[in-house]
Amino acid sequence: MTMTLLLPWFPILLGAGIGGRLLGRRRGFALGLLCGLFWIVLAQAWAGRLIWLDPWTVATLISGAAAVCAIGGWAGETAEQERIGSKHEVESARVPASFAGEPDRAALGRITTAMVRFDDWLAEHRDDSNPWPAFDGFLRTVLFDCCGATHVKPYRLTGEDEALEPLLELDPFSEGKRLSVRKGITGHVVTTGRGYVAGDESHGELVDQLASESGDAVAWCFPVKYGSRRLGAVTVGQLDVRPEHHRELLRGTQRLVTQFWCLLTEACKSRAAKLDDPVSGLYMREAFLRVAEQSLSESYTQGEPVAVVVVAIEGLRKLNDTGRWGVADELIREVSGELKRKVRMDDRVGRFDGSRFVLLLRRVDSELASLIVTQLASRLARICEDRERWGESLPVRCGIVGSGVENPALRDLLTRALAQCNRARSDDVSLASDLASKPDALGTEAIGART
Repeated sequence: MTMTLLLPWFPILLGAGIGGRLLGRRRGFALGLLCGLFWIVLAQAWAGRLIWLDPWTVATLISGAAAVCAIGGWAGETAEQERIGSKHEVESARVPASFAGEPDRAALGRITTAMVRFDDWLAEHRDDSNPWPAFDGFLRTVLFDCCGATHVKPYRLTGEDEALEPLLELDPFSEGKRLSVRKGITGHVVTTGRGYVAGDESHGELVDQLASESGDAVAWCFPVKYGSRRLGAVTVGQLDVRPEHHRELLRGTQRLVTQFWCLLTEACKSRAAKLDDPVSGLYMREAFLRVAEQSLSESYTQGEPVAVVVVAIEGLRKLNDTGRWGVADELIREVSGELKRKVRMDDRVGRFDGSRFVLLLRRVDSELASLIVTQLASRLARICEDRERWGESLPVRCGIVGSGVENPALRDLLTRALAQCNRARSDDVSLASDLASKPDALGTEAIGART
């Protein structure tokens, strides 16, 4: 009897399992219960009421029905777990690979930390006369913390000759580390505005060849852009992360560096608008006094001599008084450009008033400063005494004083330099200094000794 009852039980059990897998756990359990009842009814219809008189047969019916019900619920629960797992895989695929795990959440935390640190760094350095060398060190730290970047070289694009100049380069006359914007992988990145990642097949073989010919190993190079304007580029020699698995991390770090760069650029422009004369581009008087005071203090601390030079252009006021403001502004721009080209980065130069300029030269005494200013005055004279351009000849007068063995205050040096400039005008000479004798020739050796 028992074996006869089991023959229809197997297909009923199989049907409950298949149905439960399609319907889910709760509906599969209900389907299994119905299938179990169907088996009991089928058995009673086949054997009659006498089936309930045999205890073993009753136990078989009850156990079989319970098994069918359990199979329906189990099959439905397994199917639900598989569907939930598939859903989680799909959702995980939608999450960027760079933020899909615990290590990448830590990377996101480092990016947040870098943003907080930049706020403090900008507050400390925004008023520096040249904040870019310090910004170089800050960028190296940020790139290392965010993505393990080493051998980092940030370059700033100069508008004069379209050269890429290292942020850390302090000597404006050094050409050894400058890069052409038209050569190499760095120039390609700046020109096209598209970054380069070593091993990325989307670049093409020619770009990879260009990177290999750059000399130094380049694992990552990206441009720094402010809208459509190119500001510079950053090259990275080595990366601790795998670019193919951390593209979003690299892209986010690039945008972070770009935002830092743009904010510093705007801070420098804002500071220049408050400190610089709009025509000459030099420090205005109050700004010059502030930065020159700081430079003078540094020189005295290091035991270095300094010299203060006042340059006056006679007749410049007459151009303004006769309504030739455009001519006067053009002359001021040329004189200012010549002054900026002939001073070093740590020297200070400003426009003292309408027709006078003032320079603070570090690491020079009065005699050496006289030789240097003699050459400078001859260049300025060629500009200012051109009658064809300005309509008249404008004499150039220079007054020089040195700090000597004492440490006089800045205003004392300025007062004495102004007095020497007035003496040069009264004596009708181009240069007067606090030395008893004046140089009669320019020594090129002195210029080389200064630089």
